[in-house]
Amino acid sequence: MPRRRQYPTNADRQRAHRDRQRLQTLAPGALQRQIDPCTLYCAPAELLAPLLPPAGAIVTDPPYRVGLQGFDYTKPRRRPAQWTQNFAGADQDFDPTPWLRFPEVVLMGADHYWDRLPCGERAWSLLYWDKLAGTTPADFAPGEWIWLATATPPPPGVITHLWRGGMRAGEENISRLPQKLHASQKPMAVMRQLIRLTTACVILDPYMGSGTTLVAALREGRSCIGIDLDPDSFAVACSRVQAELQQLGLFRRGQEAALLSREEDESLLRGRDVLAAAVDLLTPALPDDLQP
Repeated sequence: MPRRRQYPTNADRQRAHRDRQRLQTLAPGALQRQIDPCTLYCAPAELLAPLLPPAGAIVTDPPYRVGLQGFDYTKPRRRPAQWTQNFAGADQDFDPTPWLRFPEVVLMGADHYWDRLPCGERAWSLLYWDKLAGTTPADFAPGEWIWLATATPPPPGVITHLWRGGMRAGEENISRLPQKLHASQKPMAVMRQLIRLTTACVILDPYMGSGTTLVAALREGRSCIGIDLDPDSFAVACSRVQAELQQLGLFRRGQEAALLSREEDESLLRGRDVLAAAVDLLTPALPDDLQP
């Protein structure tokens, strides 16, 4: 039995070979996994920036320093934190420069690096994510600023979505997700809303964490590329993307089956109408003892 072809054409195979060579040149030892239509890398994001498609849209929550010493993950709380250490970059200043060359850019946590964002060089806007959503303040951040430079930047506005420690709205509610998958995990609903503000066919997340942006891109019908330095986060993101694609496949097959069933029902009804019409035409020609 012939072996199944991995690439549709020889040109695709040669292009993949060149990409692998370039990847090892830029970031020796980097891991790559292709889960169509997603590509995931485990490597320093800045090293892989030249590999990313120039027409893609950056949608990411980058690591950045919070406060003078960075976020203190050992701070006492009513519930013990599941994280014993911070993720890479949480104690460093973030430089957005490598990502500002892309035509569409959405950066979360912008208030932590205002001074490094361009002001008059391109059209941009701001959104404020209200994390309290009407609840009382706590020792968590009440909100987060999001900087957008998209094809048509929206007017400044507010996204309201509860995200207050263990109080989380949506599919990440503690009843559905008792433990977050990443220390800085973001809500699926918020990421989908941000992706809808872009027009690019490919969504790029150079700091993908557990892969929420990638899953959101898939649900919005976009291809995606994600990068993360941490092998554990890379593995979680790969698993989530794989599971999401399987779910989408089942959903689409269900839609196709429902459509086929509906078409068969309509065809059956049309057949009954045709049969009834034929009987009406035939009836006058039948002998009286065979009349229906």
